[in-house]
Amino acid sequence: MTLTIAIKNIPKVIAAGIMALFILSVFCLFYYNLPVHLTSKTGTTDYVWEKHAYYSKMTEGFGYGRMNNEGFNNLKDYTAEPVDVLLMGSSQMEATNVAQNKTTAALLNSKFNESKYVYNIGISGHSLPHIITNLETAIQYYTPKEYVVIETMSIQFSIASLEDIINSKIQRIPSYDRGIVFRLQKIPYLRLLYKQYKDIKGNNDDEIPEQVPDISDKEKYSELLDMVMKRLNQTGINNNIKLIVFYHPHLVLNKDGSASANTDTEYLELFKNACGNNGIYFMDMTGVFTEEYKGSHVLPHGFANTAVGAGHLNKNGHKIIAAELFKQINKTTPGSAI
Repeated sequence: MTLTIAIKNIPKVIAAGIMALFILSVFCLFYYNLPVHLTSKTGTTDYVWEKHAYYSKMTEGFGYGRMNNEGFNNLKDYTAEPVDVLLMGSSQMEATNVAQNKTTAALLNSKFNESKYVYNIGISGHSLPHIITNLETAIQYYTPKEYVVIETMSIQFSIASLEDIINSKIQRIPSYDRGIVFRLQKIPYLRLLYKQYKDIKGNNDDEIPEQVPDISDKEKYSELLDMVMKRLNQTGINNNIKLIVFYHPHLVLNKDGSASANTDTEYLELFKNACGNNGIYFMDMTGVFTEEYKGSHVLPHGFANTAVGAGHLNKNGHKIIAAELFKQINKTTPGSAI
């Protein structure tokens, strides 16, 4: 009899499970709802989000908006109009954690007031090795007239990683854009569960984990880094555009009330020199960030619902970076020294 009752209750259990999944998914539409990403057909990035898909994030900051017709986080659709400044970077540049009109790209377009067109193809997981790998294709596709601005939080790389960049062996970020996995991703609650799984693993940006940096062989490291930057600059020269690479570290609060970055100065100096020796303008945001904190006590990273100063750029960080880029771009024209 017990078995009979249990069998009779199976449809009710299944129905209850479906209803629970539905209710949780409705909640996730507001709390955490990212579209599915698809393999990029153009090769300008490893992947793109679904076109015109809405997103909302309340797990870190309070971001919401709609991806444009190419699957990038821009206020406007891309209509093949000439791009003056192309922005490339990771989830920091993608900026789904802040309001869509508070991102670096949106603020720059507002500052330029149609005198220049800034377009953002920053997307989660695209660290500097991915950007360098995709740079030539991105320039050929968008044909920026003046600048390519590259965002990075890392200036430290392993020798193996540098060799992979030089030999074009950087592993592309995969997209599960077909079959049952693709369909399951469309259920918002399952997407959130997947994010939590990646958080536990310590990899929540769809990126290939960076190898542990090692400069025990400093001469070889410097040589390889120089080769990477030379390749980067040559791509700019071949396409008559200027490259700007900007670095934005997390700040930590000190007992004396100041803020500072825990950047390894040796790696930073090597990276800065490699850029400078190869005609790439390197914009280190450390000083600007610390001065801003000293004056107004605002941090560039972190949100009210996350750890202080950690995680992604907040609206203050985007505002500071946009102001610095605006000044830098207005200071010179492509082809001249910055």
